[in-house]
Amino acid sequence: MTSSIDGFKLKLIAIIAMALNHIGSGFSLGDYSPPVYFFTEFIGKLTFPIMAYLLVEGFYYTKNRKKYAERLAIFCLLSAYPFHLLFYPNHSFSAIELVNNIFFTLLMGLLLLMACEKVKSTGVQVALAFLFSFTTILSDWTLIGVLMIFGFYKLRGRKIGIILPAVYGAVFLIAIMTLMHVSDPALVPLYEVFTGLGILLVIPILFAYNGERGYSPAWVKWGFYGFYPLHLLVLVGIRFLIQ
Repeated sequence: MTSSIDGFKLKLIAIIAMALNHIGSGFSLGDYSPPVYFFTEFIGKLTFPIMAYLLVEGFYYTKNRKKYAERLAIFCLLSAYPFHLLFYPNHSFSAIELVNNIFFTLLMGLLLLMACEKVKSTGVQVALAFLFSFTTILSDWTLIGVLMIFGFYKLRGRKIGIILPAVYGAVFLIAIMTLMHVSDPALVPLYEVFTGLGILLVIPILFAYNGERGYSPAWVKWGFYGFYPLHLLVLVGIRFLIQ
């Protein structure tokens, strides 16, 4: 694959994969068509690795890291209730759900990178990575999300810096899903365990990234942020109409 994918195209791939993933899980497609559900989950695993990689790129290229963090925090809060409505509609909203979405994981990853810039010791940086990862244990992508961000950061500019985070991300998800399957096969069917392999699809995609921002007017930047809570609300509305 040639280096022909810019940042705009990467974001498009990420949000399309995200929408498919949320359609599959939000509409419980596994109850109706396991193959379709497997596809939505498998492709959906592309979203976070791409966003994590772009977060690291943004960390280096943004003019104001503080404002970058503020944007993530704002959209984390804006996304909390839509996320609840789609995935936990039969439960009351709880405060812990304020950190149960992808923006919180990305925010913790960004704060980790900011902290790592202030220390030179790799050992301390690794310790910080695990510390920050525990803050996301109840969030989207749980412990592994921040660790993938850290991998993209520490190994930036090398092919292994794309391969290794994707591989250990996939191994982690498969291990967790395997444990869940063993614990409750009805809740997590065996086929769902292998959806974690979808992360590996990100490797050729990121190899094709040419380092350019691509189409990037202001509305695009804010549009990608806003897509997350808005598409959740749209899916909630569609589900309400068809049920």
